[in-house]
Amino acid sequence: MFHIGLTGGICTGKSRVLSIFEELGCYTFQADELARKIIFSQGSKTADQIISLCGEGVCEPNGTLNREKFARLLFEDAETRNAINHIVHPLVIKERVNKIREVERMNIYDFFIYESALLVESGTFRDFEKIIIVYTSTEEQIKRAMERDGISRELAEKRIHAQFPLKEKLKVADYTINSSGSFQTTRFNTLEVFHLMKRDLNLH
Repeated sequence: MFHIGLTGGICTGKSRVLSIFEELGCYTFQADELARKIIFSQGSKTADQIISLCGEGVCEPNGTLNREKFARLLFEDAETRNAINHIVHPLVIKERVNKIREVERMNIYDFFIYESALLVESGTFRDFEKIIIVYTSTEEQIKRAMERDGISRELAEKRIHAQFPLKEKLKVADYTINSSGSFQTTRFNTLEVFHLMKRDLNLH
């Protein structure tokens, strides 16, 4: 089974592309899913660490972590974001390794495709045989972020610029997928990359 990393910027279409790979018979997994489980599971010690780091301003009245306040803090405060990543990232890596071992024992999948927004900047991309970068124009990112999150253009731009530059991520790509067009166009682009990977990894 080949380990494939998939990433891109905010609202570039990563989740959409991942769902297409799942339809194509790949095993797909998201870092965000792991992180949410680690942080927000009942009695999470990681949540307690985050609250200690960030203060009670990110809490619900009952003392639990407020998801919306926490998400806003991640986008607005780079120093705090880095400190939280330092806590959460090693735990995510450990869970990812465990999941890969579990899936490999099934012996039915050619590809394990792991989607993570932080794949490049964290250095995790080095753990994978191939890297896929999903991209679109900055203007399209802004439009999607405004529609998805119900936020202003100013806040959408701020969130995009708070992330690692997409052009830097593209430098480590083995394959790229343009998600700017319709779903059908994105699907075609994803299918093309799927067949290229099979060819390059001698799976035909």
